[in-house]
Amino acid sequence: MKNQHHIFNAKTLVRQQHSGVLSTLSVSLPGYPFGSIVPYFMTNEGNIIIYISQIAQHTRNIKADAKVSMTLFDALEDDSQAAGRVTLLGDAKPVDSDELMVQYLALFPQSQSYKQTHDFQLYQIDVQRVRFIGGFGQIFWISKEDWLITSTNWQQISHGIVAHMNEDHQDAMRAIIAHQFNYKASSVMMVSSFQEGAHIRADTHNYYLPFSAYCTTAQEVRQQLVDSTQAARAALASNLCLA
Repeated sequence: MKNQHHIFNAKTLVRQQHSGVLSTLSVSLPGYPFGSIVPYFMTNEGNIIIYISQIAQHTRNIKADAKVSMTLFDALEDDSQAAGRVTLLGDAKPVDSDELMVQYLALFPQSQSYKQTHDFQLYQIDVQRVRFIGGFGQIFWISKEDWLITSTNWQQISHGIVAHMNEDHQDAMRAIIAHQFNYKASSVMMVSSFQEGAHIRADTHNYYLPFSAYCTTAQEVRQQLVDSTQAARAALASNLCLA
């Protein structure tokens, strides 16, 4: 049965991380898996986007066999066996999308220079199944049908949310970053908004702000951001009083 709570937690973990282990089937040593570390982001639908060089070994492997997996985990956790991790199994294919390129570069601006070197190309991993381990005793398989979200107008909604936050709510985002991530930012910018949360760049680092529930409308996202802002300002005010 579909369990939205576990799916939400798995997606939150995927969005909080920015690189993972890409496993492909080796061409040079047939039958063996080949692992490499790659940056990625997850689309609102739930598929994985990577930006890889055509001369890389993993790209050569993908061209021979598109079946891959991505394993994602929090490397800062002391006990890797007790910490959450996600493995997404799917089929990788090259994609030519200006919108996806903009989203990727928003999260990884340093990759702008790769466009002129080594013939980098966007690939999308179409997710077929997901394995989520939330900790000891929390082990779940998630089907493609339960994992993927169909939202025809979310791109337009997302653009509006990001523009509004960046134009009118810089102070709110600074407060959220200070409260939730204990970081006092000089500059902040929202770079993406999904149905489960949003990425905010504070100076040179991206932080993922998870929502407390899935959002299906701009109004629901607005309420999540208002709640986060109010909680941040109340906590920061309390800390000042105690200082």
